[in-house]
Amino acid sequence: MEPVFEYLNYREYLGDYFAEKKAQHSFYSCRLFSQKMGFKSPNFMKLVIESQRNLTKDSVFKITKGLKFNKKEAEYFENLVFFNQSKSLDEKNFYLKSVLKFRKQTSPHKVEKEELKYFTNWYHPVIRELVCAVDFSGDYKKLGKSLIPAITADEAKRSVKLLVELGYITQEKGQYCLTSTNISTGPQIRSVAVSNYHREMISLASESIERFPAAERNITSLTLSLSKETSDVIVKKIEEFRKELLMLAEADKCANKVTQINFQLFPLSDTMDKEADK
Repeated sequence: MEPVFEYLNYREYLGDYFAEKKAQHSFYSCRLFSQKMGFKSPNFMKLVIESQRNLTKDSVFKITKGLKFNKKEAEYFENLVFFNQSKSLDEKNFYLKSVLKFRKQTSPHKVEKEELKYFTNWYHPVIRELVCAVDFSGDYKKLGKSLIPAITADEAKRSVKLLVELGYITQEKGQYCLTSTNISTGPQIRSVAVSNYHREMISLASESIERFPAAERNITSLTLSLSKETSDVIVKKIEEFRKELLMLAEADKCANKVTQINFQLFPLSDTMDKEADK
């Protein structure tokens, strides 16, 4: 099986480890696996693999000892466990940074760290659209100042370099063009990257209330009482509308400004059972 550094989900690693042992020795069981890892409960490892049980720092230590990991493997596994189990985005970012550091040392996973950087900094998607919509002629100072809020010339230059490295833009005859490249780093990293991106854009939306006059922005909201079924219908309609906007943007041959459009739907209360209130 692959080294532990190739995994971004510790449960998958443990599942593959067990499957390999089972293939090598027909007598190998979940009970034996748990015992070898130092646990009294015969189905402990089975519950962990099936996401029915989380690991504590003590249980992580037992498993890394049972798997006979070296120091670097043990540190990576521990950070991976807490990355996978973290509830808050800040915690996930903290542990992901360590996970990527280990992966960078052991195998070429630069694209993961770079894509995370792309989504974490709000201006990368803006630069991507802007340099392809207009010819900025290599003037990074002007490019940086054209953003709202403005960024430095160095930040603009590094952003363009990152976009080229990721394959999100390409240069043809001196002009940058969008590509249809989709880089996949797996759901574990992508979910954190996209969450960082949404956090940044929601923050910019909040700032726009004071940054722009009402005539230059459109911010509306609704507070609704919905069933799960109606909520699902609304989510589907938002997705359909988002696709319509993408088509409109692609057909616009005179685009000269980058605009952000956010869609948010989130609960403001717990689910209430009407029957229980009677």
